[in-house]
Amino acid sequence: MRELRKILFPVDFSERGRSIAGQVAAMARHFNAQVTLLHVVQTRPIWYGDPASAPYQVWIDPAELIQESQAALNGYLTTELEGVKTERVVVEGEPAEGITEYAHKEGIDLIMMPTHGYGPFRRLLLGSVAAKVLHDADCPVWTDVHEPSATHRPGCRTIMCSIDLSEESLPAIQWASGLAASYQAELYLVHAIPAAEGPTRIEDGKFRSFLIDAAREYIAELQKKAGTTAKVCIEGAKVATAVRDAALHHDADLVVMGQGSLHSALGGLRTNSYAIIREAPCPVVRI
Repeated sequence: MRELRKILFPVDFSERGRSIAGQVAAMARHFNAQVTLLHVVQTRPIWYGDPASAPYQVWIDPAELIQESQAALNGYLTTELEGVKTERVVVEGEPAEGITEYAHKEGIDLIMMPTHGYGPFRRLLLGSVAAKVLHDADCPVWTDVHEPSATHRPGCRTIMCSIDLSEESLPAIQWASGLAASYQAELYLVHAIPAAEGPTRIEDGKFRSFLIDAAREYIAELQKKAGTTAKVCIEGAKVATAVRDAALHHDADLVVMGQGSLHSALGGLRTNSYAIIREAPCPVVRI
């Protein structure tokens, strides 16, 4: 696992962003990392009234908006981040693009941000900025519990790592193992087999056992390559359901998952990655 020396905390001055400041501070203190609060200002010309009525247009001055945003950012979350090395940066552009470009340019080790999921319907969706950052960022991205009523627990005692049966899971296993070692936390690897869900006939049970045994053997080989000896959970369920249930059963503080199909041509909501984030009872890190 790469040392976490630089943490990027994108902020939009929302209450949901403020709610994760304590978790950002805790992560930074644990790794003695620097936190960069980043606010992205959209400075495209804005006017009120009929655009055709030039004499009545009211233009927003981009330089003035950036200056005001910097002043607001300088006084933001000072109490919550007290004692943490911080810098406060305002950049101009589209939010998701500004975040990912800054992270790449500055060699950020971890982006920490909320998902902005609210209410019974919004819970099914990720905020557009969070979704784009998850898709485009080339460093790990931490997202908070999607339920707005969730509470943060200090420390990190148990970590779940969601894996599939491919070597693409190796970076996630190694990253999760390094994080678990730094916290002296218990590490579990969880793998879902949707085809093994709920057998009702004898032949179904035999097939389920075959799938589970084959998966366990392959995971053992993955662990040899990763140099880990984590405990293994294999669930006959849909991926997001399996991860959620395992995290609840083992009282996990964090779920780690690989990129998987997140960067495939389909991308977007057609992935298990977004479903895991929506359903997880604890924060999730996408590696």
